[in-house]
This record gives sequence, structure tokens and C-alpha cells, in this order.
Amino acid sequence: MKAQTHTRTYSVIVLLAGLLSMPLSHAENAFYFQAESDAYSEIAPIKQLLDDLNGPRFSRGDLAFTHNKFEVGERDGNWEVSAFYRYDYFLEFSNDTAEVAYADKNDKELDKQRNYHLYIEPNHLRAKGLGLGYYFSLPGKAKLKLRANYLRAEELTDGTLSGQLRTLEDTVEADLVLDYNYSRDALLKREEENVRGNGLSLDLDLSWPFAERWTLDVRARDLVSEIRWRDVTYTRATAISDTVSYDDQGFIDVKPTVSGIESYRDHSQTLPRRIAAMLSHQWRGSVQLTAGLRSVDKYLFPQLHASWVSSGTQWQLGVDIEQQALMLGVNYQGLKLDLKSDAIKPSDAKAFGLSLSYTWRL
Repeated sequence: MKAQTHTRTYSVIVLLAGLLSMPLSHAENAFYFQAESDAYSEIAPIKQLLDDLNGPRFSRGDLAFTHNKFEVGERDGNWEVSAFYRYDYFLEFSNDTAEVAYADKNDKELDKQRNYHLYIEPNHLRAKGLGLGYYFSLPGKAKLKLRANYLRAEELTDGTLSGQLRTLEDTVEADLVLDYNYSRDALLKREEENVRGNGLSLDLDLSWPFAERWTLDVRARDLVSEIRWRDVTYTRATAISDTVSYDDQGFIDVKPTVSGIESYRDHSQTLPRRIAAMLSHQWRGSVQLTAGLRSVDKYLFPQLHASWVSSGTQWQLGVDIEQQALMLGVNYQGLKLDLKSDAIKPSDAKAFGLSLSYTWRL
């Protein structure tokens, strides 16, 4: 194992040394700011998810996430330095878990004589930090930017809850296992703790015009990441039969009696990778057609775009096929706005994205 680790480390060093020996691209000097928000929920509108699922019956699904970031920075030649604040929540769960949560929050009856397979895995981070990027020129007019980020994390949820819940005529039998790290215990409602973590992540941007009128763009965020927490609070517990029952009106009554450990431990957190690969074709004049595939962890979101220039303004129209969301974009003299939604009313949206940036060229 140590030999493998040393081999990987040596390979990374050789790669970085090779990149640093390449001729540099010309990057203009500029100040910039960017604010971005991207949210998606498979089972219900984002607003309903934030309101503890209070509302109408939801759709089937097993994923919800949000990524939010505000950043200011400066580009000087081939260097880029920035300061940022970010808030991320990535939540995987079984559809049965969503049904049980919905019944609990909306005082609905669960189906009798049914076995619910429960699983939920949250990955949450709130952090501020600094970024340091560098631009390279590669053979074939390709351009590459590598960026390292230091994160000072202040909020954490990372772990799993899994097990079975069986509904009988008069009782509910549970067999659950919980193991997660947190700053705020959302499950057992324990007092919030002040925690601190330090971490690093690596971003990558690649633009490769591999043929006439054809370009491949790759954008990777948190391609490699690790946040280390020292003495962070955690709970490892089990809940067994007779910890859950029905109330007098027949609704589920959750009063768990939990046995286990609540203590402190060191923890290493990894963030979900966010990668987008876009293949573009310069079709006619200023019209560009693009097909892309975006991933958030292991989940894939194919996209189609068309962009064109009119009166000095670049316009973009696109669709996210998986999220069934329409995307609109405009770029005018350094001011860029991108909007994505699957509904006209924001309160009905399961997919919503907003990105606003401005660049002052010096």
C-alpha cells in the first residue's frame, strides 16, 4: 500500500513538473465576481423540500442537491487568486425513506403490512476559502487551468442511516442503524456544536479545439477533495422494535429510543465531483451548437445548447434533458447571466439555477 501511495505521489509530481515546463498562455488582467446557485430535487419542488415536505404528494426519486457559491478574485497574467464562500448539500435516499418522511411531516397514514427499506446519506458543507489558479497553453491550441482551493469549513453533515421499517396493524417495527458526523444533529435534535475543518480541493478547466469548427470543453469542480475534521461530533446508534408506533388517530408516532454512542472523533469528508463535458460545433457564422453531459457525483444530466451573437451580445438557449429544465443565458461586455428552471413559478421548480458574474478588464 505504501509503495502504491508513493507511486501515485511521484506521478502527480511528474505531471505538475511537465505542466509547469510548458509555454504559458496569455491571460489578460482583470477583477471579477461571481455568484451562483444550482438546486435540484427529484421528488418535490425545492420550496416544498425546504418546508419539510409539507404540501402535496411527491414524485418518486432518490436525489436532492444544492450548490451555492459567491466569489471575488483577480487575474494577473497567468495567475488567478480568489476568495469565496460556499454552501453545499448533497442528499441521497431511498424512495421509501421519502414516503416515511412525507407521512411524518404531513400527518398521513403509512400503508399497513408493508416493509419500508430506509436509506439516507447526506453530505453537507458550509465553508469559506481561498483559490489559486494557473493558466497553461497545451499543444494544438488547447488551454488548461488548474486551481487549488483551501477550505475553512464551519458546518458539516456526513454519514448514513439505513435499515427496515415494517408497518403492522397496530404497531411499527423498526431496525435502524445510524452512523454520522455533524455540527447540527437534524435527526435526534441534539444541541448544535461549533466545529472546524480544513481541506483542499482541485478544479480543472480544459478547452481543446481538436478540429476545425469543433471544440471540447471540460469543467471539473472538486475533482479531488478532502476536508479533515478534528474532534467532530458524531452519533453511532441503533433503533429496534417498539421504538415507533401509531397515535390514537392512526398516524405514525415517532418517539425513538436510541441506544449507541454520542462522542467526538476525527473525520475525513470528500465532496461530490461536479464535471461537465461540452462538445461544440461552430455551425454558421456566429451560431454555435453544443451537446454536453454534466455529472454530479454518479448522476448524469445530458444537455443541448445553441448560442449566437447579435449586436455585440452573446445569447444562449438550452435544455437539460434529465431535469426537463430550460436554460437561458446572456453575455454583454463582461456581464454574464445564466438562468435555469423547469417551471414558470419559482415555487413549483424542482430544478433551478442562477449564475451572475461580471469581469472588469484592466
